[in-house]
Amino acid sequence: MMEADLHKRLMERAGAFLRRRAHSRGELSLKLSDFAGSEDVEKALDRLQELDLLNDARYAYNFALHRLTETGWGPRKVSEALRSRKLPTELIESVLERIGREIGFEPILTNYLERYCRKSGFPSDRKNIHRLFQQLQRRGFAEEHIYSVLRRKVSHEAWSDFEDLR
Repeated sequence: MMEADLHKRLMERAGAFLRRRAHSRGELSLKLSDFAGSEDVEKALDRLQELDLLNDARYAYNFALHRLTETGWGPRKVSEALRSRKLPTELIESVLERIGREIGFEPILTNYLERYCRKSGFPSDRKNIHRLFQQLQRRGFAEEHIYSVLRRKVSHEAWSDFEDLR
């Protein structure tokens, strides 16, 4: 009877965490490890997966898609965030590859840049292009995507001046 009570308490605790926000299996395992041993936690997590209340693939895809399209993060930053949420590297790579095939990272970057530059416009001098380029790298976008998109969005004269600097 004791084991059934423990399982019930773990399921209730997991449900409380999942009601607040979605979690990866690794995150939930870490949070539940304060309440029970690893074997009991694994049983509870297996049951949550059976009930489809815990799904790392769906969690990773939704997290990545939201951060890429709504928050303006690049794939590198999304990958780091997913790793910190205890998701396997293979899953992270497959999710980012899927999104890259479905949407593409250049359209995601273009959309972000159009929102970001809506008020002040695209930079028109080498210093501000360089500043924007560095900001986009910090946001996790690949250099080749940044070049490709900025080359199309920035005026030809400003871009030529920027490339001369490099």
